[in-house]
Amino acid sequence: MNPVEVGRAFIDAVEAKDAEAAAALCTEDVEILLPGADVPVRGRDGVRQMIRLAPELVQTFRSEEQVGTEARVTTLTRAPGVFANYTTWVFSTADGHIDHLRFELRAAN
Repeated sequence: MNPVEVGRAFIDAVEAKDAEAAAALCTEDVEILLPGADVPVRGRDGVRQMIRLAPELVQTFRSEEQVGTEARVTTLTRAPGVFANYTTWVFSTADGHIDHLRFELRAAN
């Protein structure tokens, strides 16, 4: 899969709360910097825990682009009754797996 396909598959796994599928898309030493966090989530076990603890999210794809091994996928992200924002998921990949992920958030209202 190319970086955009890997990124979209990861987002689908997050929405489905499929921790195993999300972890399988990542390198063993993946780092994910969550909004507002000082320390990144690390490794596939960290990804599994992140997915299990995440609120129920509904993602609507808005745009995607790929530059080299990086993919930027923007979604309208909603946690029903809690929040809505535009989220740009910035995936860096190595050998077809996510090795770094960070987020850019923008208010939906």
